[in-house]
Amino acid sequence: MSHSERHPGISIHRIAVGGGIMGALFTIGSVLIFVIGVPLGPWFLMGSVLLGAAVAVGLYVWHKRNPVEIADLHHPTPPDR
Repeated sequence: MSHSERHPGISIHRIAVGGGIMGALFTIGSVLIFVIGVPLGPWFLMGSVLLGAAVAVGLYVWHKRNPVEIADLHHPTPPDR
């Protein structure tokens, strides 16, 4: 078989995945392949979930203490000098 007859394989950037259930299944499947196939995969998954939860809690607490009004976004006040 010559080099020009070889199949180029699957190009992942050509696979169209939209939102909804099929996008979620694709994402979950990709994560599972990584977690099962890479020896340190479960540790990376656990670390990313814990870090994501910590960031989410931090942002929640910060926004509870520093609420943003919609008017603040449209008409910013000039800084005090």
